Amino acid sequence: MRTLKTMLLATTAALAVFAWAPAGASALDYDCADFATQEEAQEYLLPGDPYRLDGDNDGIACEDLPSGGGGGGGGNSEMQPAAVPMLDKGVARSAAKHSAKSYVRRSSRLSSVAFKGCRRKSRQHVACRFVGRGRSDSRRVRCSFNVSVEGTNARHSTHLRNRRCTTRETLSGWALLGSNQ
Repeated sequence: MRTLKTMLLATTAALAVFAWAPAGASALDYDCADFATQEEAQEYLLPGDPYRLDGDNDGIACEDLPSGGGGGGGGNSEMQPAAVPMLDKGVARSAAKHSAKSYVRRSSRLSSVAFKGCRRKSRQHVACRFVGRGRSDSRRVRCSFNVSVEGTNARHSTHLRNRRCTTRETLSGWALLGSNQ
């Protein structure tokens, strides 16, 4: 009987502790309101965004929060990791377009290029899609390719990837061949 009373008292005490515990103590969940700066929120942006800090899936958490600015000199002696600078999508798009136009200028088969959009792969990697086209009297060429931009805004590199080209004979080419015989 005494053991039952002890167990009942311990259970009641445990329930009382849980009832008085703060609501967020039982499960960690972060919102943008939990952070003072965007950089602070960025540290909690994990793959898959389990806390839903990146509403537009562009790799930037809590974009509406003010920038931390740095400086300061608080009493925290713990070293903070340096933030990896973000490659701006506009900078990447511009670099990718320049690279795609250069590729088309060097090609003897292509004469124009169309931009099809960019998507962020990571903080320092943006991939952009393009379609190049060319035409001669007897052929039509269409090439799909990606330009990968990696690095920072000040220092980045571009790489042409996944080039797939198709060549089709045109009807005027067949007509031209028939008239020569």
